[in-house]
Amino acid sequence: MIVVASDGQILSRKGREDVEQHGIQALQTWSQGQKLARPSEDQYKWIHVACDGCSIYPLVGKRYSCTTCGNYDLCSDCEKKGHEHSLELQSQPNDDQD
Repeated sequence: MIVVASDGQILSRKGREDVEQHGIQALQTWSQGQKLARPSEDQYKWIHVACDGCSIYPLVGKRYSCTTCGNYDLCSDCEKKGHEHSLELQSQPNDDQD
């Protein structure tokens, strides 16, 4: 869902995810014609991603993906325990990315 202000400015390209992340605060912020503040790296909720180490869902905070295993993600705590392959820190998506 794309959220557009009355002046045509795009407020969010990921409206559904923003509502899942921020709830009513998202709607209140948009109604004022403003974009949502970006959550910190440690507070970001990876909607639709679970940690394959401890099964926390949704994964919150830093997300590490295995470059060998494919669809294998770990939270910060599980990343510290180690994994047999190299892990890559995933960047928090910005509003301009799909």
